[in-house]
Amino acid sequence: MMDGLPVDMVEEDITNELKEFYHVEGLDDVRVIRDRQTKLSRQLGFLRFRNLSLSRAFVERNFPTIYLHGPSAQDDRGTKVRIAYSREREDRARARAEADWNCMMCGIVNYSTRQKCFRCQAPRPDAGPAGPPGLPAPKVENHGDNDAAPENQPSQFLLFRGLEPSVTEELLAKGVAKLYRPASGNEAPGNGKKGAKVASTTGDSNLGAREGSIRRVLLVRDRRSNESWRYGFAEFATIQDAQAAITRLNSFEKFTISSRPVLVSYIHAGVFVPVLNPTSNEKFTFSPLNNPSLKLMYWDEEAYANELTVSTAELDNPKGDKPAGQSEKSKDADKAKKRKAEAAAAAGAKKMAVPSHLQFWSNRHAELHGIQKKDADEKGTEHGSDRGVSPSEATAPPSQSYADPNRNCCYLCMRQFKSSAEVNRHERLSQLHRGNLQDEELVAKATGKLIKHGIIPAPTEYRDRARERRKAFGSKPSGKNRPAPPPPKEEEPPVQTTSKGASLLSKMGWTGAGLGAQGTGMTAPIATEVYAQGVGLGAQGSKLGDATEEAGRNTRNRYDEFLEKTKQTARERYEQLDR
Repeated sequence: MMDGLPVDMVEEDITNELKEFYHVEGLDDVRVIRDRQTKLSRQLGFLRFRNLSLSRAFVERNFPTIYLHGPSAQDDRGTKVRIAYSREREDRARARAEADWNCMMCGIVNYSTRQKCFRCQAPRPDAGPAGPPGLPAPKVENHGDNDAAPENQPSQFLLFRGLEPSVTEELLAKGVAKLYRPASGNEAPGNGKKGAKVASTTGDSNLGAREGSIRRVLLVRDRRSNESWRYGFAEFATIQDAQAAITRLNSFEKFTISSRPVLVSYIHAGVFVPVLNPTSNEKFTFSPLNNPSLKLMYWDEEAYANELTVSTAELDNPKGDKPAGQSEKSKDADKAKKRKAEAAAAAGAKKMAVPSHLQFWSNRHAELHGIQKKDADEKGTEHGSDRGVSPSEATAPPSQSYADPNRNCCYLCMRQFKSSAEVNRHERLSQLHRGNLQDEELVAKATGKLIKHGIIPAPTEYRDRARERRKAFGSKPSGKNRPAPPPPKEEEPPVQTTSKGASLLSKMGWTGAGLGAQGTGMTAPIATEVYAQGVGLGAQGSKLGDATEEAGRNTRNRYDEFLEKTKQTARERYEQLDR
């Protein structure tokens, strides 16, 4: 079946181009689907070959697309046409029933309407070349690309792709060991064995996984020929070790195993699946490190993961490096360390970290077979409560020391010791000291003695400068104590006098309220004042008085009074200028 044909392409054009550019043999018939009314191509066509082997060879060689130009091609590349197997009419019902798809990550069957896996949320894979009716689908080679985590989610397993066919489990383990954090003094070139055939550039010496954190390596091999599929896995003790290994890998310019660059990534949760009946495939299965009763296998049924154990030793938590100039410890301190180590060894082996996806299948196995999981954590907690103090709590440094290093005594407990090592051990292990730390009165007394003997500085007191200023200069009454101002007096409405303007306004409907639409404007008339001749409007004393009064004086022949008043005002202004 061909989908996406050019509209103007007919059967003869398709036959010529397939024979000329794709060298198709055994092509019996070419059919283009057209519309019944318009007779135009619907860009869909079918090819019929002489036998199934020729059809299968054409699809496997050119899947998923071919390029056809047509009679009116605009560029040299042509039109992209999708090809796939077609089914007869009697097989369409079966095709609808087989529309469900399997997740490539975890192998779970999903409905055809889902575009993502309901368990691992992996996207739906693109439709591959399904085989013709009665024949299996063409085989797709597995190079390990489907095992990589989709969003680079960290896990305890690392995937190594692109290995040489001659790489064995031992060589893979040596190559993965290059991701260890290099020890001091072992970074000089030439220290490696000549036959290791493992090369990698030197990265940062402070990066890498802990020494011995690689638990085992798994090389994927073919079940029939036992040949390597050129990729494998490495399991680390914790996820943090795997992340540290990836960090060191990123510091390399090139990481190689057997002189060949390899790709390294995390794996997803569906790489290893549980085996319900492990009796038949005992050779191709392996067990998690924490659950030997559970059997796991690689998801591809044509391959298996061959296991090689690298390290089973316990790893302690990373500790800080000791300074170079540290003095030798006393014998009492060495004895205390030995006792702590013996107590930690007697407490039992540490619980080994389990990968999340292996723990998931382990829990499902226990549920199916009715196995009751032992809760080791609760037992360890009860044992620790009976013991009183756990090793981690015993080695934890005290938050605050109340000891005098000169006198070798503890002011909190009021006890004298022979050496500073005994004082240190008392602060770490003594139950009396722990109980006194909860007493605030004893803590206050011990702190005072430490300040008195000069062991710790005295705490700085807060200096209230505002209080000092109030004592020196007095205090002003605050705004709260001030008497409230008297309420403003309501202004009396001005006495209205009859004037020409008032009479005009009253005729227009004015009743004496404020001007404006809201009645909030001015109510008093504009004052008419007389200004002195030759004096600016803003000058002091320029106003002579009301214009009406001045006009009345002028009409009554009182010019002398007006002149005297004007001279007096000018004289006052002159005197003010002299000052």
